[in-house]
Amino acid sequence: MDAKKIALLASFADELAAAPEAQRMNLFLDLHRKMRQSNLVFSSEERDLLFSILTENLSPDSRKKAEMIRRLAGQFPPNFEKSAAGKDIRGI
Repeated sequence: MDAKKIALLASFADELAAAPEAQRMNLFLDLHRKMRQSNLVFSSEERDLLFSILTENLSPDSRKKAEMIRRLAGQFPPNFEKSAAGKDIRGI
């Protein structure tokens, strides 16, 4: 794995470990933003590995929710986002 990806993930892991559970989703969104800004893209193998690591200690119900979100996110092209009003927002 690229050194920049490893550094970003190490920083993310430190932030995640220190954050209360209620703030963790914001950290994931922030990670996504940082990746876009740095033009970092994980391969499908890297994403599968990261998903397995991030969900290994979740309850079965939480893991099921995470898998559903993962499947839904895979249905959209990269950099596709929608605002709350449903309008396309690209390159945010």
